[in-house]
Amino acid sequence: MRLNTHNATPKIRNSKTINILLIISAVLIYSMFGLGAFCCFYYAKSFAGGMMVIFIPVLFTIALLIYFKDMEKAYVEIKEKEFCVVDYYWGVKKEKHISISDVTSAEVCLGNSLKVKGYRFSAFGWRYIVFRNDKKYLFKIIYLPETAEIFKQYIR
Repeated sequence: MRLNTHNATPKIRNSKTINILLIISAVLIYSMFGLGAFCCFYYAKSFAGGMMVIFIPVLFTIALLIYFKDMEKAYVEIKEKEFCVVDYYWGVKKEKHISISDVTSAEVCLGNSLKVKGYRFSAFGWRYIVFRNDKKYLFKIIYLPETAEIFKQYIR
């Protein structure tokens, strides 16, 4: 059984209307930066300033897209005698195999807790189930009713 680490399984898709509104919002936000860059190029006659006004939001957007794509691809697979945990960091796949017998406890923590390691949603009360071997952190998965039902034997 394969469960997504950071969202529901199967993943909930946005409607076409929501996607169109997100694209319109992105165009409006980037147009403000384009206007600022135009002002730097034309009025201030600063090529470097205009390029910085363009470069910073583009770089920030690329970093955010990588971050969210990595979170979207992460999953936990439950096999017969082990958990296969696959995480992505900056596009690089990290895979861990953890024996089911190694998990001694699990705790439900808020996403902004220091007990939750790695990429996570930390706003709006998102919660994660954090699995441990005594005090050692093993892995996490988002706390939803279906994941709570699957892992109820570990949660205290």
